[in-house]
Amino acid sequence: MSRLLSKVDRRTALGGLTALASAGLLALGLFTVVSALTDDDIPLPSEGSLQQIIGADAPAAGEPQAPPPTPAGPPPVRLVIARLYIDAPIITLGLDARRYPEVPARPDQVAWYNFSAVPGQSSNAVFAGHVDWQTRAGDPIPGVFYRLRELEIGDSIAVTLEDGAQVQYRVTGNVATAYNDPNVVKAMDTTTRDVITLITCGGAWVPDPSEASGGNYSHRVIVRAERVAGFAGG
Repeated sequence: MSRLLSKVDRRTALGGLTALASAGLLALGLFTVVSALTDDDIPLPSEGSLQQIIGADAPAAGEPQAPPPTPAGPPPVRLVIARLYIDAPIITLGLDARRYPEVPARPDQVAWYNFSAVPGQSSNAVFAGHVDWQTRAGDPIPGVFYRLRELEIGDSIAVTLEDGAQVQYRVTGNVATAYNDPNVVKAMDTTTRDVITLITCGGAWVPDPSEASGGNYSHRVIVRAERVAGFAGG
């Protein structure tokens, strides 16, 4: 993401695990931000496939989908992806009055959604962050997940909890899919294993005056990582 494409005034929204939040994800966009640093020529990730991400940790065929977990234990407070030089604070967010997931007010924060699992539970903890941002002076800057597309299978992600414990994860997939692909929301479903899902925008900014946000990114970047067995930090 090396070249500036344009400066666009936008707002952000993230789809959640509820039906209404899912509709918001597809209709309003996922962490579309306030300035464009993306470019049509930038390659999108293809580490695995969305179907592999969805299928690997889903309940077996015929089993009912588990209800969203009730978060238990200390919430996550910091996320580190050493290879990408990401060391960011995590804030806990939920749904706003419209039943849409809330979004961070700063470009350097990662959101953890309290309608998903706490890391360390046997389910799916959902995180999201801005890909880019526009300062009050109108200057475009990278967001916390600006380089998320560069993650490769096997890369490490560390999540620190409020009590100081650290949970380590290994990337198992990093894919991009069209912003209006209905399968995007399935990546945020509950799972049968301890995994995390990181989501941001990607691809090119596509202006659309008919949308409240002024347009949408062409893709969503979705990273899935599984807990490293036997790891215990603190």
